[in-house]
Amino acid sequence: MARNKKKTLRDRFDEWLSAHPKAACAIIGSSVALTLVGIFLFVTFSGFGSSAEFIYNQF
Repeated sequence: MARNKKKTLRDRFDEWLSAHPKAACAIIGSSVALTLVGIFLFVTFSGFGSSAEFIYNQF
């Protein structure tokens, strides 16, 4: 006799992903783009793009 298994979060996510492929692509693409912009801004304005001597002297 099969038990009624409760749907896991992964099961619900997979169902939503297969039902909305365009929305999932847009969400994943915008997340990647925002992450890359955030990394670029952090490196540009944090001083980690400076010389190694400058970074070493801060510690």
